[in-house]
Amino acid sequence: MKKNLATTLALVLGLSMAGNAFAANPFNDLPAKHWSYEAVQKLANDGIVTGSGDGAFRGDRAISRYEMAVIVAKAMAHADKADAADKALIDKLSVEFKTELEGLNVRLTKVENKMSNVKFSGDVRERYEWTKVTPGNDATALKTRLRLNLAAQLTDDLTFNGRYFSESNVSGNNSAYVDLAYLSGQVLDGVNFTLGRMAMPVGKGITSDTWHNWDGAKISFGNKVKVSAGAAKYHAAGWDSPNYAYGDMAYAFTPNFDMRVAYFTDSQDSNQYKTKAVGFGYAFDKFNVKGEYASNASDIAKNTNNDSAAKAWYGKVKYMGADGSKDHSYGIWVGYRKADKNFDPLWWSTPDSTDTAYDKAALNDTKGFEYGFEYTLFKNGILSMQYNDVTDKKGNADNRRNFITNLSYSF
Repeated sequence: MKKNLATTLALVLGLSMAGNAFAANPFNDLPAKHWSYEAVQKLANDGIVTGSGDGAFRGDRAISRYEMAVIVAKAMAHADKADAADKALIDKLSVEFKTELEGLNVRLTKVENKMSNVKFSGDVRERYEWTKVTPGNDATALKTRLRLNLAAQLTDDLTFNGRYFSESNVSGNNSAYVDLAYLSGQVLDGVNFTLGRMAMPVGKGITSDTWHNWDGAKISFGNKVKVSAGAAKYHAAGWDSPNYAYGDMAYAFTPNFDMRVAYFTDSQDSNQYKTKAVGFGYAFDKFNVKGEYASNASDIAKNTNNDSAAKAWYGKVKYMGADGSKDHSYGIWVGYRKADKNFDPLWWSTPDSTDTAYDKAALNDTKGFEYGFEYTLFKNGILSMQYNDVTDKKGNADNRRNFITNLSYSF
């Protein structure tokens, strides 16, 4: 165990035990190897329980269960600052020391009552885009995007999530609307649902990776084999979207390697999507690799490909990655895409270039490489740059080439 736990415990106890008499503590000391020491150490490292000192914990003083309960109570009071892993630790500690917490008159429900069940967060993105339209004719754009998130725990098994979206650019084009508003929870044991305006990613993203504006429902279940299915319409002003449906199955061979198969279609008589896809993801050392292949046998795809399905594939290798919680962390990547005409006639696919290439979807008659870099400039602030050296599939038109740079920061 690390040395800074002693000073952390001492300060927390000093602040928390004022006015409390522990001289007659009836509880036994915790064994030196009890799992709670390491759990509290992690919470201290993550700033959930705070202390000072030079990190000189020597493991030479065992503390009582009663003393540990005081620290757990403090962690519970700051659970709103914890991530999912730390919240799970806090929950586990609260169960372990339930009796001692009741002795302190600090029940979990009392702490929760002091905290709002509604959480707010958000992010801002400043974005610059450059697109090559024709030789000697380039186009640029500057955009500012604001997103405000709301999450509310309605019951033990039911959660609401919403998001307000606003984007404007220097030419005066503005948009503002709610792009997420959905309920999520359990239908049956092990079967989860989402209902409302939601995200609907499919497979590894080559078919659909649009993280907002789908009005519909989906269910998911499974552990090692995860299955999901859904149906929705895409919400867009002035457009009556067709109905879309999808099915998705993922299997994790190991914690670092998984494969997915997916199906995506629409309800139109002359449909645009009838897509089957298979993809994989693999992580090793500091690298992440993903790839996906798909074919679209829709009417519109066949009409423009000599009665054959439109095919596409996309691959990406990424080294490390920028982490908003770690200053100066970074990531670099390279990707390749190739797609027949009308594989993705709209803008559902994953590469981040769809709104810069003058109505040329990222996987519609395209071929070429993408290169990217990202860097954490400050806590929760990430700068990213991506250049897409993409032409049409025959290598003729270069009006798909574009450069995107984003400064995104969250709060």
